[in-house]
Amino acid sequence: MKNKLYLFFLSLIFVGCTEPFNIKTNDSEPTIVIYGVLTDEFKQQSVQITRSSPYFDNEPNPAISGAKVTIKSSDGKEFELFEDTENAGNYLSKNNWSAQSGINYTLNVDVDFKKNGTINNYQASTLFAPTAFFDSLKIVPMMIMGHANYALNVYGQDSEEEEFYLFRITINDSLATTALSQYILTDDILFNGQYIDGLTMQYFDDISEWENDSEEVRERSTYIKYGDKIDVELSIITKGYYDFITQCVREMGGENPMFGGPASNITTNISNGGVGFFTGYCSSKVSATVENSFP
Repeated sequence: MKNKLYLFFLSLIFVGCTEPFNIKTNDSEPTIVIYGVLTDEFKQQSVQITRSSPYFDNEPNPAISGAKVTIKSSDGKEFELFEDTENAGNYLSKNNWSAQSGINYTLNVDVDFKKNGTINNYQASTLFAPTAFFDSLKIVPMMIMGHANYALNVYGQDSEEEEFYLFRITINDSLATTALSQYILTDDILFNGQYIDGLTMQYFDDISEWENDSEEVRERSTYIKYGDKIDVELSIITKGYYDFITQCVREMGGENPMFGGPASNITTNISNGGVGFFTGYCSSKVSATVENSFP
């Protein structure tokens, strides 16, 4: 089995908050695209502002410069963001800061989007999600259809609340979930309020499989070996952000790849006809080391 997930997980066609985020539309008029993810990391928080491009255009969204961008928090703080001189359309906070659980953050963007001398205003708000904690992580070796694999199992107590989880994986301090299809997302419908006793969230291939795998299989597989350290970063995300991501996945893949048309409406919390999303979440981490190897 090559990087198969349990059926109740969704492998995301998505990007990290530091990578370009594009939205394609089939509208004749371009649309402003605003995307920002606040985190509890002490760093320069960022917001990306671009212009949508045609659905069948392979070029990235054009950057939008000259915007005035601020973020206000419900505890009375205000942060101004400035455009990165080396990355047009990417706006960074002047100082490092970390978002806090339970605080509501409001994004405000003023920009002459249509270049006609009129300033357009766009807003979005998000309640910063709480931190999720799992007890532990185990890496279990197993043979699947004659192939040497490892199951990545997580353990921990899920709360009684309806929650939506985002997982990111690091191998030997190198982020493994960088490709668009590698982010892992799930709701808790199958284990709400229960103790999660060894939930398999990902499969890896043993390094011994690499030699016999085809080039195509190698490109979509992740190989690990004895002694490798695996970290899983866990975040609770809002339902709105969960819906936004899953809809992006469907639209990027096509509702019906053979007969379907371009994008339908995608969930957004950006006002005034903008698209994209503004959200934030805390992250916690569980780790494990590969302690078994195959002959």
